Amino acid sequence: MKKYFHPVYVLFAGVLSAQILFSCLVYFSNISLHQNLIAIKNSGYMIIPNELVMPCLKNLMPAICGGLFFSLTTGAGLSLITFLFVIAWRRYSNNYGVLAGFFIITAIFFFIKFSYNFPITLVCALIIGTVMITTLRLFPEDDTTRGLLIPVISAHLAVIILIVLVWIPVINKDVFISIRDNLLLSNPIGQKINNFYYKYTLYPAETFKSLDQKLLKSCRINVSNNKILHHQIEQLMVSEDYLPVNDNFSPDITVEHDKGVLVFKHQKKTIYQCSSDEFLKGSEKILELISEKSDQKNFLRKITFLSLISASPMICYLFLHAFFMMILFFIKSKIFRIAGASMGCLIVFTLPVISFYQQPLYEIKKEDIGKYLASDKWQERVNAFKAISDRNLSVDRFIEPDQLTNFIQSPMIVDRYWMAKALGSSRSQKTYQLILRLLDDPQPNVVCMALYSLGKQHQLSAEDEIISRINSYDHWYIQWYAYKALKRLGWTQKK
Repeated sequence: MKKYFHPVYVLFAGVLSAQILFSCLVYFSNISLHQNLIAIKNSGYMIIPNELVMPCLKNLMPAICGGLFFSLTTGAGLSLITFLFVIAWRRYSNNYGVLAGFFIITAIFFFIKFSYNFPITLVCALIIGTVMITTLRLFPEDDTTRGLLIPVISAHLAVIILIVLVWIPVINKDVFISIRDNLLLSNPIGQKINNFYYKYTLYPAETFKSLDQKLLKSCRINVSNNKILHHQIEQLMVSEDYLPVNDNFSPDITVEHDKGVLVFKHQKKTIYQCSSDEFLKGSEKILELISEKSDQKNFLRKITFLSLISASPMICYLFLHAFFMMILFFIKSKIFRIAGASMGCLIVFTLPVISFYQQPLYEIKKEDIGKYLASDKWQERVNAFKAISDRNLSVDRFIEPDQLTNFIQSPMIVDRYWMAKALGSSRSQKTYQLILRLLDDPQPNVVCMALYSLGKQHQLSAEDEIISRINSYDHWYIQWYAYKALKRLGWTQKK
């Protein structure tokens, strides 16, 4: 029975190596971002994250926590695929050349798909190599199939199919938001997990963002021979948050003017060329194209997402199954012990979905929104607020603003969160004041939605309020939403 745990040992080794390696990758990404922010700040522009958060970029904790995101997604995916390949190779081949060929071809494939980004390729190659070596050591040639007994495979497949069948009806484009509302924000432990995620999620996200996905980008404009053109280009670049920095810093984008042609460079490589008139007429589309051409991490984002929705749940299932196997040590029969662990996994993975089925699966009629807002069930209240927000209706039509103060004091975070989002569709002064009150909510998610609604309301008087909040908040994610709200109001960076 000890050999049953060998696959878990292999996968754990892969995830652990991913944690160490991706933590290093996130750390160096944080250092690079810190240098970029210093250059932007020294040039006189507002920075996000602000000076309260920026020092954290040089600390190890954000890098370690950011690495956890990658280890449980990309690391899990690479570990699972490599393990299955090596097991299949063990079963059907004794030629080590095939295994070496797989490793080399995979490394070359990643190097090309990552746009010749050596650090990311090296991290992935080391994870794959770790899983290969660990698998070979734990599964010797004369003991290939003992860890893959038919009863084990059958039990796993049966449980996984049942779990998938239970979850399929509730999976939609908002499934991650629904998981957050139903499983995380509804209980203290889930709230801690949620807060941890939103506190540290932007650190790993910066590691694989393309230029147009980044909030602030640095640039240098070398068009000194034509001051008018220089000023025009600078205005357009700043409006898209490409902020000019000093000459002693290597920026994200460099713009040079050569014989009437604008040359855009990224990391000293020419990315795009066009005439000055072409850029002045279509700067937004050209900058999007430049971002696409300079993007080295699109493939990493795809791997991470695919791993998140497939490998991550599978790894969690296998680890949980191994845990149940350990606590059921008193069951002597291997078959019954495996079956008991499988039933435990089935219960753990299917119980959470019950709350999803309690929500109305039909579209709420406009005339019924007021009734749902007064419901005792938080699921119905939330669906009413969602209906108001999705249809861009004014919340004043269904409930008096004075009555909304009860929601501000609600112990249910989801009540306050979805009310904050629904308030953005209203234009009344009373709802504006309610949004300002929600800016002091202790839950970061609620504050983010309040800031979103400030931007959506298009009240220019909100600019000073948002800028003040950006300077005082010590939460990067909240600052990110605040900056987006400013941009929605038409605000542009100024020195």
